[in-house]
Amino acid sequence: MFLQGGQGMESGGYDPCMRLEGSGSVCLQVDGVYCAAAAACVGVFARPLGAALEVPSGFVVGAAVLTAGWAGLLLFAGSRLRLRASLLGVLVVNVVVAVLVGVLAMTRPVDAVSVLLLAVVVEVAGFASWQAAVLRTGVH
Repeated sequence: MFLQGGQGMESGGYDPCMRLEGSGSVCLQVDGVYCAAAAACVGVFARPLGAALEVPSGFVVGAAVLTAGWAGLLLFAGSRLRLRASLLGVLVVNVVVAVLVGVLAMTRPVDAVSVLLLAVVVEVAGFASWQAAVLRTGVH
């Protein structure tokens, strides 16, 4: 329940810092779980993805391993690192990844893999938007 009139926590009011801490941690943890699932899928389908992208399957496996490491970092950051700095850093990385994957999707022939890549762009941009919203609602 949101209380107005400048009431602090000692009088039962709403504390925006608690909102940042709670929703920011959840945001990073959900992003981490998504990245772990994506890494597993990419790893399992490395051979057909490599063929469709015309790159060696080892390159795709490397991307899966990198994504799995990133997932671990996100899960760690959501519970142990400075939250505001973690959210900002992850937001920047998500924007860069969304742009790079979008460029890849747009520069290749239109097929199921292109559609899959565009879906990843939407998902990653969604996480970036969530992180931006959490940062915007938090207290500095």
